[in-house]
Formats: sequence, structure tokens, C-alpha cells
Amino acid sequence: MRPGPQTRALWEMFSDLMDLDDAHRYVTDPLAGMDARYDLGDDHRLVGTLCPDMKLTLERPDPDVVTANDPVGGPAA
Repeated sequence: MRPGPQTRALWEMFSDLMDLDDAHRYVTDPLAGMDARYDLGDDHRLVGTLCPDMKLTLERPDPDVVTANDPVGGPAA
């Protein structure tokens, strides 16, 4: 963008708009692929959305689960 007072004014206005939830969603949903809606045949609140952060719990240790303390391929040789 060309620097100048008009550009700065436009940047400030856009920055203020991004503080509004509806405007923020209008801009970011298409970038995240969240603007396309499909009939997924289920009414569950998580169907068709990004999964919220959840704690993974397993009934038994799973050797295929990778963690920060156990990188792919096991310990460094």
C-alpha cells in the first residue's frame, strides 16, 4: 500500500471494524473456510465447526499418539 494520510485513515477504520465481532467474522470466516455451509445431517452444535480445545484422554496408552516430549521416531539417536 502506498503510505500517506488516506492510507493511514483507511487502516485505522479497518482496524476499528475488526474489533466488531460481525465484521471480524465477515473477513476471517472465508479465509478459514468457515463460510461454506453444507447439510451434514446432524444438529449437534459441533457439526460443521472447528473443534474447540479439548484434553485428550485415552483408556490405555496409545503408541501412535505423538507428544511434544516424544517426537515422531522416538528419542533422538
